[in-house]
Formats: sequence, structure tokens, C-alpha cells
Amino acid sequence: MSINTYELYHGAAINRIIDFGKDFKIMKFPSDTNSSYTINQQIGLYIKYSEKRISPWRFNFNKSHQEELQHMKQLHKKVFIIFVCYEDGFTCLSWQELKKLLDDNLEDGEWVHIKRMRKEKYTVTGSDGKLKYKIGKNEFPEKITKNL
Repeated sequence: MSINTYELYHGAAINRIIDFGKDFKIMKFPSDTNSSYTINQQIGLYIKYSEKRISPWRFNFNKSHQEELQHMKQLHKKVFIIFVCYEDGFTCLSWQELKKLLDDNLEDGEWVHIKRMRKEKYTVTGSDGKLKYKIGKNEFPEKITKNL
């Protein structure tokens, strides 16, 4: 049986969390996508990836993706979205940060755009806004694990 592309990218993100050194129970979140997980039944985790080799990376969110994220938020105390930017690294956003980029008006065709210049942090913008600060490569996975 061959390995699906999403398994490679999701595996890299999940491995980074596991390597952080705490005991976790990571399970698939019941959904129609392959993007959602739950950690210790407390934290929702949604992973998106890009196979584009260099910055900028664009991640599309259709209405069903956003509805799934809202459902996760209803069931978990925290929700994080991990963006795998090919082999460059990970950008991790909290639910609150994502809501600055994609508002509560759920539409098809919304997006998150991530770019990084050499030796700099990630700049993150979205269909409905942007973060006023940059996200460091080293913020993941601590951003998630400190909430357990």
C-alpha cells in the first residue's frame, strides 16, 4: 500500500509534537477530511500543507473546512491550525489568530497566505485580515503543548 501525500506532511507535524517530550494521546477527529486530530481529548488540531517549494504558500479554506473548525472549537477548549510550508517549516496559529484572518462569515474560496524571507519569521495574511506580528518557526509545537 502506498503512502498518501497528506500522511507525510501530517506525520511530520505530529512527530514534532510527539518529540516535544510530553505524553500525548493523538487521535483522528471524526470528520470527512483527513485534516483533523484531537490531542488528549482537549485540543483540536487541524493540519494543512503546501507542496510549493518556496515562499509564499497559499492555503485554501472552503466553507466545509471552516465549519469543521467551528465544530472542533465547540468540542475542545483550544484549537490550533498547523500550516506545513513544504520543507521550510511549520506555522502554527491559534483559533483566535485564525479568526483575525478568516472572519465568521464563512465563504467558499477563502485563504491564508504565508510568506517568509530567508532568516526571517513568517508573515501571515488571510482573506479577511492579517496578523500585525510575525510567527517564528520555533513557536511550534510549544504553542500547543503549553496548553496541555
